[in-house]
Amino acid sequence: MTFLKNLYATLVIAHSNFTASFGSLISFLLFAFIAVIFAVGIIRTILAGRHLKRSSPLRRYTPDPDLTAHACESLSEAIRIPTVSGDADGLERFREYLKTRYADVFEKLNFVPSGSNGSLLLKWKGPKNCDKLPIMFCGHMDTVPPGDTWEEDPFSGRTDEEGYIIGRGAIDCKNVVIGLFEAVQSLMKEGFEPSRDIYFAFGHDEEIGGKDGAAIMAETLHKRGMRFEAIIDEGGYITEEHFGRKRFPAALIGVGEKGCSYYRLTASGKAGHSSMPPKHTAVGVLAEAICRIEAAQPRARLLEVIEENVKLSAPAMRFSHRFAVCNLPFSKHLLYKLFSSVPDINPYFRTTLACTQVWGSQAPNILPGKASCMVSARILQGDTPKSIKKYLQSLVEDLDIEVESVLEIPASAVAATDSVPYRTICAVIEEKYPGLICIPGIQSITTDSRHYEPVCDNIFKFMPFVMTSDIYDKMHNAGEKIHQSCLGLGVEFYKSLIKSF
Repeated sequence: MTFLKNLYATLVIAHSNFTASFGSLISFLLFAFIAVIFAVGIIRTILAGRHLKRSSPLRRYTPDPDLTAHACESLSEAIRIPTVSGDADGLERFREYLKTRYADVFEKLNFVPSGSNGSLLLKWKGPKNCDKLPIMFCGHMDTVPPGDTWEEDPFSGRTDEEGYIIGRGAIDCKNVVIGLFEAVQSLMKEGFEPSRDIYFAFGHDEEIGGKDGAAIMAETLHKRGMRFEAIIDEGGYITEEHFGRKRFPAALIGVGEKGCSYYRLTASGKAGHSSMPPKHTAVGVLAEAICRIEAAQPRARLLEVIEENVKLSAPAMRFSHRFAVCNLPFSKHLLYKLFSSVPDINPYFRTTLACTQVWGSQAPNILPGKASCMVSARILQGDTPKSIKKYLQSLVEDLDIEVESVLEIPASAVAATDSVPYRTICAVIEEKYPGLICIPGIQSITTDSRHYEPVCDNIFKFMPFVMTSDIYDKMHNAGEKIHQSCLGLGVEFYKSLIKSF
């Protein structure tokens, strides 16, 4: 025992002598190492800034006035027909309006029976014996309900003094439907004939999942053995101020979308009168679960396409964010930390969980036997609805809470940015807006396009309309609108894109 005590004392004395002799040196070297790493990071950021591709100022041009006027009139009339999901009469009126307004288009294009009574699937035939795979453009005819915050008729379709066409569906997405019909009609008048088959699929229930529209059309095409080289649906747009930087416009192209799943959490407790509450009520237990979920979001990770996204976006970022981007992969955790409080960017890096609905007692003086809430999960590629359910269960495993799945939509596949269709879209963007940078990304919203994955690998979510973030944020909100010139430019873009394929 004495030997061990002496050995211990010797080690302590040796450590003390070493610290006294070399402690300052070690601290200095450690500090110098950290300073060098930080300096190298700053230098890399500065040098990278010189080589990063910067977007040119958006060069607007005036679209064809006659084409624009006709398209604006068409969209205004389209908005005046309420087509809220589930409104069979309104949707039928809208389909009849399209058939009347674009009678020449319906006469030229073939109607393809799809088994979906409310949707439209049209085919513009290319040359016989064409060896090119067909292309398909998608949109949807239904809209979300107007809500109760509009200050005017949400289906007025009027044009204000600034030239905006106002009403539900203006940017989601009757602008796409009308824009495509206008483009086809104009091309027909010019005598254009496509070099391959081009399909147009317009669903009638996208806002409620598309199970009776796009899902059935996709299943029909799949059963026929159809394959498409590319599918272009709604989604990304041309922003005037990427990351809020007004001098950095960009074309945001969705190459994938996150999954969407809903989970119901139900907490059990003692029911009774609120005058005699237990230590923890069902509502209290549920509140604890919600707090845990908000505090422990799923782990972050950097997808290859998101790394491409942030690197292309770096010139529009503030210096601290650009520092994290330019020093990847060493700075991944710093990147996640810096963007964790940015609601628009944080979802790029992780599956997000949000409590959206809560139910409890029906009266203020009654303790509920059960309290429940709905958790909305937007699932990033790499996670699955089942893995997220397990994650939620792990967070509340010590609480008397049941987790059940209500809806399970997995994340989509990710289209390749080095594919011919993607380069074609970017080439048309460069033609129309020289110097405008194309930035691929993953969308947090779901679209009809996910149903077509069995028939196409290259699915892109992009609508060629120039908008500010304020205008885009009016989607599903009051005051939805689109500028007349924006609509005209979109029609001309669709014309060029159809010709390019």
